Amino acid sequence: MFGGPLEILSFVIFIALMFLFPKIMLYQILTLLNTKAASYEEMTTKAQKMILKKIDKKTKLTNKQLKTSIDRIMETFVVEPDSIDPNGIAKKIRYITNRHDKKLDLFVEDITEGFSKEYQRNLSASITHTIGLYQITKIIKHFIELIKQTKNFQIGMILQMQLPFIDKQMKALYSSIPALIESIPVGDCIGPLYAANIIGDSKTEKIAEGTVVAKKKLEGKDVFILKADGPGANLGNIDEAIRKIVAKNKIDKIITVDASGALESEKVGLVAEGVGFAMGPRGAERFFAETFLTDKNIPVDGVIVKMKPEQALMPMKKEIKEALPLVDEAVLRCMKEVKKKVVIVGVGLTVGVGNNKKAAEIAEKKIDAYNKKIEAESKKKEKKGFWAKLFGE
Repeated sequence: MFGGPLEILSFVIFIALMFLFPKIMLYQILTLLNTKAASYEEMTTKAQKMILKKIDKKTKLTNKQLKTSIDRIMETFVVEPDSIDPNGIAKKIRYITNRHDKKLDLFVEDITEGFSKEYQRNLSASITHTIGLYQITKIIKHFIELIKQTKNFQIGMILQMQLPFIDKQMKALYSSIPALIESIPVGDCIGPLYAANIIGDSKTEKIAEGTVVAKKKLEGKDVFILKADGPGANLGNIDEAIRKIVAKNKIDKIITVDASGALESEKVGLVAEGVGFAMGPRGAERFFAETFLTDKNIPVDGVIVKMKPEQALMPMKKEIKEALPLVDEAVLRCMKEVKKKVVIVGVGLTVGVGNNKKAAEIAEKKIDAYNKKIEAESKKKEKKGFWAKLFGE
């Protein structure tokens, strides 16, 4: 019926593989996920150690107290606002976001009493990113246990397909920790860096929580330049600042400058200009700003510098910094239809970026020094790799 012995053997192997295939797939997926989880856990531990080392130099807490405090903040959470009735959800999101930031700031102040505000802001941002590392690692480990319990390799396959994107996010978050601690500008700082450059030596003043403004003449027009207050890691309150300026001035246009995600095929550092309020979807600040400006019928233009999403969190690449002259050209083009007054907003995180031209030059030197260091390390690895290939080491 089955023919020769070879056909019978093939049939038996086929039947056996039908039963063994799911088990083989399950083993393969779990091995990969366990390896990734161990790698992510190592990143989280190293990030925590970097923070502990930085705080330990000045804090009044003992090592044990400090470690307990950091472990406790890693478990912090935010309850998503109820959206059964979507009316007013934006206000709830802003309220929860502001409360989260305040609670984290209070925690940092408690363990770093007497430290400078810049130091505390940078530390707060680095802890936020470390919490991200910790929570993603926990979720991966949760799914590993779920797959083990259910023996469901399909769940593992879905997670496996997401791993390349999770990898990028984890590496970006991990790379951001030393940058935030050492006050090195990241990719998302391009907006504030541009704002600091055009502020020049003009006087700045606080206009909203964590936000400064400078007023100067540019191309014969009155220009209000907004940015988050630096050089500590800070996003500012751009919406409130714009409202205050518009309340006292007839503004012809708002121009926002921000980092933006590039497609994989696009060049890093590409500058584009368009229409709309260029700002990331953090909290609901963009919603309130857009609603206010729509009601006032004030046009909004956006100038963006493209980079890969993960590069916004990593120390700024030289290609991004070198886009500053192109940003200036784009902003000047956007100003052509302005008659008298315009607001230019440098949107983004302002770690390592102060509030004037001199501070911007210091930030650019830090960026150059970091990129030279990375290039030197890369060349060293390439050279080592060449000799390893040549001699089989």
